[in-house]
Amino acid sequence: MDIESWLAFVTIWFVACFGVGPNSVTCATAGATNGIRRGLWSAFGITAASFVHSMVAVFGFGTLLLVYAEAYMVLKWFGIAYLVYLGMRLWWKGPAKFSMQKGELESRAVLFRRAFAISMSNPQAILTYLAFFIPAVNPNAPLVPQIMVLVPTAVGIVSLMYMGYVFSGTPLGSGPIKIFERRGAV
Repeated sequence: MDIESWLAFVTIWFVACFGVGPNSVTCATAGATNGIRRGLWSAFGITAASFVHSMVAVFGFGTLLLVYAEAYMVLKWFGIAYLVYLGMRLWWKGPAKFSMQKGELESRAVLFRRAFAISMSNPQAILTYLAFFIPAVNPNAPLVPQIMVLVPTAVGIVSLMYMGYVFSGTPLGSGPIKIFERRGAV
């Protein structure tokens, strides 16, 4: 893979990853409610799911999803049901608490697993990887070295993007409360 193709892929993939969705909300929420150090475990969970998605796309399962529309729809509805379940669980939990006391923080494993499950519940992600990997691969060059460049690049960009969402959520969890506490409003 030449440097121009790689830079084009990096640019396009970065723009594609910038959208707001369940993964970014999960990371921003984890940063807001658990702080940066723990919140990063959500980004790590999404990074792990990104690696799985890319491997599924590389090894051809993405093509199967394109051919078997029913399988795609089943996976899509499973993902929707899981996201509805998570939303209902948050609703039943009641209003969010803004205190960041150590006893109230979620474990790293819970944050990782939740983010991984949310990301994996989106079968469209596999098709996205497939759609971006196919044009980036040069059919006249050996495939394995190209994949060995594309996959770490894609996963690395995903990791950085979702770490950014964790960082962006952190001030939401602690910043406004500290401002109100200084003014005597809380």
